[in-house]
Amino acid sequence: MLKETFDNRFRGWGEQPPADAVVIHVMRSDGHVLSPSRKLLNDYQLKRISWDQFVVRFREEMNNDFCKGVMKVIKERAKEVDVYLVCACWNKEKKCHRFILMDMIEKMD
Repeated sequence: MLKETFDNRFRGWGEQPPADAVVIHVMRSDGHVLSPSRKLLNDYQLKRISWDQFVVRFREEMNNDFCKGVMKVIKERAKEVDVYLVCACWNKEKKCHRFILMDMIEKMD
């Protein structure tokens, strides 16, 4: 099953994944292909764009064969074992790209 959580130096883990889960850190700081570009992240963090604009631009960034291939592998793996997408973002509004990724992956053919 596809799941998400956060892990950051101030708050620790949201939900710590079990030892047998696959953990994928999709953080910009880790340079993961499924993280937002530095420009996109900066635009959002510096309030140059809204969350809705971030969502549109992030989806556009992920709209390529390589990213889609990675998401497809995650989707297939999540059929066999719990797969956690992990980022450092903690917020109550679910404004983190990991939630966008979850939606994109779950809606894939």
